[in-house]
Amino acid sequence: MRVKQTVVVTGSSTGIGRAVALRLARGRHVVVNARLGADDGRRVVEDIVAAGGSADFVQADVSTEQGVADLFAAAASVAAGPITALVNNAGVARSVPFGEWSSAHWQEMLQANLVGCALASQAFVGQLGGGEGAIVNVASVRGVERFGRIGIAAYSAAKAGLINLTAAMARELAPGVRVNAVSPGFTDTRIFRDPASEEDRRRIDRWRDHVPLGRFLAPEEIADAVAYLLDATAVTGANLVVDGGWSQSDG
Repeated sequence: MRVKQTVVVTGSSTGIGRAVALRLARGRHVVVNARLGADDGRRVVEDIVAAGGSADFVQADVSTEQGVADLFAAAASVAAGPITALVNNAGVARSVPFGEWSSAHWQEMLQANLVGCALASQAFVGQLGGGEGAIVNVASVRGVERFGRIGIAAYSAAKAGLINLTAAMARELAPGVRVNAVSPGFTDTRIFRDPASEEDRRRIDRWRDHVPLGRFLAPEEIADAVAYLLDATAVTGANLVVDGGWSQSDG
């Protein structure tokens, strides 16, 4: 009987992470993770099991060393087979304009979107014990030079750092561990469907107008890109931009 391999997907209770967990459950055991929203995380597990897959939920804050340690300890106890893949999807976006920055804000953005990914990657590689594996970091087009947006400088800087971290780890961990990134563009998640204000709605409509495909992306389309990079045995150090062509437009 073939042993099912296990993948850990951080921040996978909602949105893109949820879609990634559901997609990777086709053939893998999935460890679903969230810092908050345990009920949402358990629902993802229920959906995976209902579709014929297998999954477990582990609540942990992967922006901290202790949270990462807790996650991988729990993942090892519920894994259906070796943990051979990690998707670093957990992150936080918060808008703070220039002039209102604080060290606390910058620390939050860097810790959640960059440092936590580094810590989780280190724990993942450590438990491989010299075996082969794959990491996919979920970055953002906002981390690509030219596409930082006013008001989210710390988030953009953290995602740019994550793209660079991807390249550095790909070189350091080759050939045994492949490391790639996916940089999503505008994705149809809750924040886009339920904007906080009319001004936000108008801004979202303007963004959509500049996407050559004429629409925002489905989370499932980002999940397909993650699945591709996990399985693409000849690809490492890549940053796959999935944005409907937005970065090639005049938007």
